[in-house]
Amino acid sequence: MTPVALYVRVSSKRQDYQRQISELELLATKHQFQVVQIFQEVGSATKRKKEERPELLQLIKLAETGAIQKVLVSEISRLGRKTSEILNLIDRFTELKVSVFVKSLNLETLLDDGRKNPAANLVFVILAELASSETEQLGERIRSGLEEARRKNKVIGRPKGSVKTDKKLLEENPKAVRLLKSGKSIREVAKLCEVSNQTVQKIKKALIEKAGK
Repeated sequence: MTPVALYVRVSSKRQDYQRQISELELLATKHQFQVVQIFQEVGSATKRKKEERPELLQLIKLAETGAIQKVLVSEISRLGRKTSEILNLIDRFTELKVSVFVKSLNLETLLDDGRKNPAANLVFVILAELASSETEQLGERIRSGLEEARRKNKVIGRPKGSVKTDKKLLEENPKAVRLLKSGKSIREVAKLCEVSNQTVQKIKKALIEKAGK
């Protein structure tokens, strides 16, 4: 069986990468690939350089050992948002004779004989450019919106007084309260209640403060 690694990434802790993992595991099973390791990255690929993405660096190190022949990703944008970064990563894996398999396109960078897949490379260049352009346009719209709000003296961010009280927070999250009281960890509660770790931390803090009164 061909040894492969799965690489999944989400932009924030509020997002769940389990769907990406499940889809890639099904892909691996379909092609009779052996999953050697799963790399799970949390964080924006736009705001961070490759050197600031520890899971990606570990993936590259694993490829350098020769332990894998392919890297499976759900979309090309999971590797990054900047065209140069994506293409540099693909080139590095190509040097290591590791093929990048993109599930959404059902394409990979290397052919069965180890040569570059010209069709895939062309598609990836185009998609990388689109992902980069989309990110730049989104950033420009956000900046434009903030500037417009400042000109009109609008409140930017959460309106004053909108922060939930501890009482309301506890009332709206009874399941999380019950699980925390039963001894579940913050991460377990967040997963079971489908909320962020930060929300559970606030609930736990509210419970502690309530108990101390």
